[in-house]
Amino acid sequence: MAFYKPIIRQCILVIALVAVSALVGVHSARAQTATAVSSRGNFGDWSLRCEPYSASSSLSSSSLNVPPPKENCALLQTFADDKRPDLTLTVMILRHLDTGKFILRVLAPLNVNLIRRLGLKIDKVDLGRADFTRCDRMGCLADVPFDEMLFTQFKSGQIGIFTYFMAGRDMLPNGEGVGFPLNLSGFDAGMQAIPEAK
Repeated sequence: MAFYKPIIRQCILVIALVAVSALVGVHSARAQTATAVSSRGNFGDWSLRCEPYSASSSLSSSSLNVPPPKENCALLQTFADDKRPDLTLTVMILRHLDTGKFILRVLAPLNVNLIRRLGLKIDKVDLGRADFTRCDRMGCLADVPFDEMLFTQFKSGQIGIFTYFMAGRDMLPNGEGVGFPLNLSGFDAGMQAIPEAK
């Protein structure tokens, strides 16, 4: 799925916990162990982290068709609200192991409103919304192909705002979404530091 602008707003039935066989398993950056994950440097607010490849690798997508790489690397930022620790967001850019192409992976809390989806604006330009593809014990995931358009927006932009909505009684006043500011400074340098796919 990709970010897209809805032409007509309508009620959409979302089936949660979609099984996507080519994309499995993710852990929040806070859950990664220091022994497995190594930091390869910081680029602005971005952090490049790598870990040895394993089938349950916390930065990985699964692959059955190609030999796995020696390690998985992700460029990421993690956010948490100081006043409400349950409001968090982790943004990662990593390679899909089947295709070698980059994907944008966003991890939101389990109490996110799946129907309202995940929004993204860069420098006040609305890039639309993306579906959450699945949820597990760590949270709910949105995986988006990191195509040339998104790459250009991230490279030339300054601030990206990811927005999600809380579910049920935990909805914020007036149905407002929770916005997380993504500092895009250092993005290009960080992307260049990601090891080439082998």
